[in-house]
Amino acid sequence: MSAPPDGLGARLARRFAERSIRGELAALRRVVGVGAQDPAPGRPLVLYANHHVYPDSFLLWHLTTQVWRRPMVVWMEAWDRAPLFGPVGALPFPEDDAPRRMRTIRETARRMAADPQTALYLYPEGHMRVPEDGLGPFAADLPRLARVLPEAALFAPVGISTSWWGESRPTAVLAVGDARRPDGDEPARLAATLDRATAARPADLGAHARVLLDGRPGADERWDLSRLAPLFERWTFGDRA
Repeated sequence: MSAPPDGLGARLARRFAERSIRGELAALRRVVGVGAQDPAPGRPLVLYANHHVYPDSFLLWHLTTQVWRRPMVVWMEAWDRAPLFGPVGALPFPEDDAPRRMRTIRETARRMAADPQTALYLYPEGHMRVPEDGLGPFAADLPRLARVLPEAALFAPVGISTSWWGESRPTAVLAVGDARRPDGDEPARLAATLDRATAARPADLGAHARVLLDGRPGADERWDLSRLAPLFERWTFGDRA
């Protein structure tokens, strides 16, 4: 098949998966982009990103499908445990099954050939790491991958940092680097974009960064109980208030 299925069952499953993803993103205060414009409009795109917190894949889904309006593919090692994400672009990539991995690579190449807007995102470190440990060595051979995908495909790094900007809910920052063909310097490029994401601050909004998703404020922003302060002061100190 050259495109993902689009029957009634697949559409319903896709809506359910998308609603699940949006539910996970609702835990964030906001998603911020640094240089987050599409780096290769009209061409197949491979995004290689660090993977340091659980919502990374949901953030990249939002960037590719909701901001850039691209169909997306992600290679998922634990696909069999969570197949519901298949209808939104997750393809199986089990560590111990080379034929299934090759099938996924070929399917990705077919989708890119059929629709040059297709974007693949992957984690070249191989596994989720502790954020404080920084980037690990690349397990993925990106130059070799480039040889089996369409020649027009470009590769761009995405640094993802999740931080706290003085609110009860975290802010996620995505920094996007330039798109090019792999040449072996991808670890350094990803490290540079991760540094840009980590360095982003609230004062950068509007100048060097923009909000990609404005989440729901936490209780610290929604509640103002100052009118009840005199009553609670009496309950706290009694007659000594």
